Amino acid sequence: MKKTLLFVAIALTATGCVSPVPELPSSDIPAGWQAPLTADAPMWPQNDWWNSFADGELTSLIGMVQANNLDLANNQRNLESAQISLREAGFNLLPTPVVTLGTGASTTETRNDFGNNSNGPNVPATLTAGFTWNDILSRPATFERAQADYSGRVAQAADLALNTLGTAASTYFQLLLTRDKIVAAQQNVANAEAIGSIAQARVSAGVAVPIEALQQQIAVERERNNLLQLRQNDLSARSALALLQGRSVQGFDITGQSLLSIQVPSVKPGLPSELLQRRPDLVQAESTLRSANANVAIVRTDLFPQISLTGNASASSTALSELVSSPDTVMNISANLVQTLLDNGQRFRNIDQAKLTLENNLANYRKTVIGAFNEVEVLLSNIQVLQAQGVTAFNNLGAAEESFRIAQARYAEGVADYQTVLQTQNTLFTTRNSWLDNKLLQLNAAVGLFQALGGGWESDQQVAAQ
Repeated sequence: MKKTLLFVAIALTATGCVSPVPELPSSDIPAGWQAPLTADAPMWPQNDWWNSFADGELTSLIGMVQANNLDLANNQRNLESAQISLREAGFNLLPTPVVTLGTGASTTETRNDFGNNSNGPNVPATLTAGFTWNDILSRPATFERAQADYSGRVAQAADLALNTLGTAASTYFQLLLTRDKIVAAQQNVANAEAIGSIAQARVSAGVAVPIEALQQQIAVERERNNLLQLRQNDLSARSALALLQGRSVQGFDITGQSLLSIQVPSVKPGLPSELLQRRPDLVQAESTLRSANANVAIVRTDLFPQISLTGNASASSTALSELVSSPDTVMNISANLVQTLLDNGQRFRNIDQAKLTLENNLANYRKTVIGAFNEVEVLLSNIQVLQAQGVTAFNNLGAAEESFRIAQARYAEGVADYQTVLQTQNTLFTTRNSWLDNKLLQLNAAVGLFQALGGGWESDQQVAAQ
């Protein structure tokens, strides 16, 4: 038995330690960011990044989503289930104990010529305690795989929450943009109707042909239909926001009416290497790699004997009251070693398969990491471009409004022709929408950057390092 335990210890030392996880090539992690960074911007987003937009209703809406979103509720339950599985994996490192207590009752009666003789009731009892410990060599690596899987589940839950809250913020901004466009569409209808009235008056006075009034009437109806569609878009956005809060759209609304009062926040990333522990999808990909690495160690244990230990001890007595004071005891410990001698190379093929899976997971991890760095670079550059385009869009809107005002006045005076008015009118409508669209793009780019930088989330390894 001592030799068996010594062999178990040696085998555990040889097989129980998982090889180091393959590392990323240094070329995959840039030393710094190429895109320009805002000097006075805060470093990394906070975990309440939505407060950076300085909008109280957005903060309240995010709180409602966190409390009532049905996917996040499922997410939390799945995470609790993963915690139970991890605890179960921890217990599997230890032998499985079994304790049983058995008892019964019996009576002995003897008949003879002198009558009946009864010995009274007898209550025998047995207390048995035992353990089993199977597949000993593979258990440490199996536990490491379970730890990696749990880390992946935690990161997956964080990624889902980040995406859900990002969707809520973007949907809120889209609803506000729709309401801005409704106001703009109402202005467009009013402008079109004003030009239509002028055109009809000129036709009635005989100084213009009827086609001008007919074309303008088409423009008026087009803007009215656009207004109807925007009101339908308002309902669709409210419905999406209501669903994110786990409620029906009936009776649901927000008080916000304009996107223009919401500020576009700024944030900058720290060192690129820190992103590996701040972004949930990267941590999840790394956990998958760790799990595949542990699986290689598990498969390798098939080259060693399968070792199992069992033991039991039992105490019995003819009476339950004597089970502790004077029991009859029996103890037994046994070890079982099973070694596969011939399997046509199946074990080595399994190891090769596990190694290939590990290499695939390393490639997927590299792809995810490189994609994340590229995404941040693109977003940082895109924010700069959108800011410059926003200034241009605002200036163009002012110029378009002034051009339309002049054309409308000259047309009323009979100096400008209808085509000039129609052209400046369409330019105004397009420019106004472009300006509003740019504001939405800037806000969504900020949300995207918050998400790309991990939304203030940090893995357990990063927190422990601090």
